[in-house]
Amino acid sequence: MHSKSELVIAARKLVRTFASAPDPRRQARLIHATLKASQAWPVRLQERLDQFGAWLDSHPPVGELRARSSDLVAQFPT
Repeated sequence: MHSKSELVIAARKLVRTFASAPDPRRQARLIHATLKASQAWPVRLQERLDQFGAWLDSHPPVGELRARSSDLVAQFPT
């Protein structure tokens, strides 16, 4: 099991490599899954993760994925 800070660091790396990812939707889902790997986030952050997951399920435009993923990860402390 990874610590919360390790998960945030991994998610930030995924955001940094977003532009070179072959599948932006998969990259955004991977960022989401990485952060969801911990159930120990405060309720506020769990809710943001749930909202982001629901947004991803709505098949948003590819052009919005990187910015929204970056915004999400920025809310998580290391």
